[in-house]
Amino acid sequence: MIANLQETHLKFQERLSYCGSYTMAMAVDMEEYYSDYGSDAEYYGEDEPAADSVLLSMVQSYNWNGALSRINEHPAECRAVGVQGRTPLHVACDHDAPAIVVEALMKAYPEASLSVGTSNMNPLHITCSSHHASPEVVRILLESSSLGKEMSSMRDVDGDTPLHAACRCGAPVEVLQLLLTANPEAVNERDDEGLTPLLRLWVRYFVILGDNFIDKVQGPQDLIGDLGDAWRKTELLLRCAYVGSVSSVSSSPRVFRMMHAAAAIDCPRLVVRLATIIHKEQLSERDENGRTPLLVAAITPIYNVRDLFDDGYMLEDRIHGDNSDGDMDFEEDADSSQASVIDILVDAYPLGAALPDLQGNLPLNLSIASGKRWHQGVQGILDGHPDALNRPFGAENLVPFLQAAVVQRPDVGTIFELLRRDPVLLRNWALDFSTNRADVGTPMT
Repeated sequence: MIANLQETHLKFQERLSYCGSYTMAMAVDMEEYYSDYGSDAEYYGEDEPAADSVLLSMVQSYNWNGALSRINEHPAECRAVGVQGRTPLHVACDHDAPAIVVEALMKAYPEASLSVGTSNMNPLHITCSSHHASPEVVRILLESSSLGKEMSSMRDVDGDTPLHAACRCGAPVEVLQLLLTANPEAVNERDDEGLTPLLRLWVRYFVILGDNFIDKVQGPQDLIGDLGDAWRKTELLLRCAYVGSVSSVSSSPRVFRMMHAAAAIDCPRLVVRLATIIHKEQLSERDENGRTPLLVAAITPIYNVRDLFDDGYMLEDRIHGDNSDGDMDFEEDADSSQASVIDILVDAYPLGAALPDLQGNLPLNLSIASGKRWHQGVQGILDGHPDALNRPFGAENLVPFLQAAVVQRPDVGTIFELLRRDPVLLRNWALDFSTNRADVGTPMT
């Protein structure tokens, strides 16, 4: 691995160290991710630069005072395009130029902020791709022109928005806040691997923290170091995804609660489990619709389970759901090796299985109505509240096994398991059916 890294160009080595070369898989991906950057010879060739590239040469050589003077005296040079289609603004962002230089470049030629190189990275992508990305530079890029939202929506060769890049590379939480303020919708965008910024964030932190980090967490006092950093960013991303804004004062009717948001959003399941430790008090709280986190999870689609611990890109597509329209994609051989969000919530707060919503619907009824199957939380809810097996649902007063039989895509295994818990239910239903047929004079066949 070291030999391979030594063969890469200088800029890849810098950016790779920023983003964390913790595994060979991440290293290979980062090399592709930053293929926009040329070799040392391309940056610092021996040939004398042409007159119209003097500014580029100054920026490439970190001559910031000279660059400022050149921008003031020859603003047209801000339009120069160098190696790999990079303008002086791209190179300045890549070289961590002082904010005053970036601001001068933006004022002279703001359109450069939408220009991309061969990896489709704009200056905001480049700036955000560092664990010490400057919030001040990000603010200037976003606010110095009317192009901020468009810039923050652009995708690079991997389908990453600047927010994905910031999460991938561990940019400061202040950078994430600026990006989300400028473009809240970016929090729900998925890259070419199907990952939202939140999932991309945890690809990084699962590698940094290790597989068993959660075993050491007993409460909020343990949110320190890298875990504390990850949790602050997670709260920010979940807030934006749940209420549509990072502001504590939002026009959304939703009130942000970490536990409810984690139950409703496509969130790594270990992060949901961590939330049950950090925010135990919220497990019994009701939101503005009268729903506990378990009730929220009961009506939320099942999202794909992703192996974020592995190489960061393999998706376990055998789990139902995660379609853009929120529907669930059913397969007979669903992987049930990981506990569902519902199972995690029931395990943390078993009493939640007995708490109905404002209409009197229990979590068991709601999970079945939303199409969930036995190993997707139905079993866990029933284990937590066995009496729910006899609770009728809806205008037709269907008990759970009958309810499971009339959903859009009935699952025989789920129906069987519900009946197996109390076979008397089938006999009672048959007697009721026979009585009703006899009352209307319809002979049994």
